[in-house]
Amino acid sequence: MISECVVCGSREYSLEEEWRGFRLAKCKHCGVAFTLNPDYHPEAYDAAYKGSEGTPVPEEHSYVYVNPADRLKFEIEAFLVPPPRLTPAERVALAWIERNAPKGAIVIDCGCGSGRFLRALKRRGFSGIGVEISPELVDMLNRSGLSTIQGKAPDFEWNGEPPFAITFFEVLEHIPQPVEVLKTLRERFPATSILASVPSPNRPGLLFKGERGLSDYPPNHFLRWTPEALEIAFQRAGYREVRVILPAPVGSEMLPGLGQLVYKLRRKQRRGSSSNVTRERKYSNVRLMTRLKATSALWALWLYQRMADIVGFPKAWVSGRRGASAASMLVIARP
Repeated sequence: MISECVVCGSREYSLEEEWRGFRLAKCKHCGVAFTLNPDYHPEAYDAAYKGSEGTPVPEEHSYVYVNPADRLKFEIEAFLVPPPRLTPAERVALAWIERNAPKGAIVIDCGCGSGRFLRALKRRGFSGIGVEISPELVDMLNRSGLSTIQGKAPDFEWNGEPPFAITFFEVLEHIPQPVEVLKTLRERFPATSILASVPSPNRPGLLFKGERGLSDYPPNHFLRWTPEALEIAFQRAGYREVRVILPAPVGSEMLPGLGQLVYKLRRKQRRGSSSNVTRERKYSNVRLMTRLKATSALWALWLYQRMADIVGFPKAWVSGRRGASAASMLVIARP
């Protein structure tokens, strides 16, 4: 049982919520909500990407992990992959790297998921190296041309030159003791900057309606960060210059539900696929059709997201004027 705030070390906290046996406390000093009795099993995220049992999220929220893995399968098959669709926090991070890093600089993306940010780095002329815990995901990423190694922070294997930056997008909320991880990285790579995004407490659904997804609870998310807590965590880890940025919301964030819809469609396809295998093998152009379907699906999703930004722009603008931010906030920490 944890007896002090995992971010600032304060013993002044109050019990905020109990959820399926987990106890969440809120620190009175830095405002972070942390899990008093975390049950951390990193291998559960491997199961989550596969859609198998033992995942850290309830079945109805498993699309959070299954969709990125399915998308990567499409990208491997597609003739032409559309430009990566970055979140507002990722866009700010990429712009910062472009302004500060020399061309060809090494950037390690921990918890790289489907490789979205790795693709963006590659398109900008940087050397992106992914780190993922799932062997299956690592294999698919490497097959798609994105250099990726299996492991997790802070002890992933690395024998190359020190990276210019290490990124964590939607990772630090999963780690019960984040300051210890950050301290180890600071010692391993003393000249490396860290860029990390976490769910924002000012995202519209939470700020205005108090809405939380099921994935925002233990054993998936062990922490709920505040901007103040992010600053304190990186300062305690030894980073000299720490800046927290809350990007403005975008239109596509105002239209929730697409991820769940795609997941349901994919489940329906998987259930019906076994009865079609024999029939499909009769045709010599199955491979061609598979690649065409993958290409069409990726570009249809890209088009939907572009249209969603336009349709949702008025609501996003109003939400921003009322004090809301994008779904995630970004911290940039320099040694």
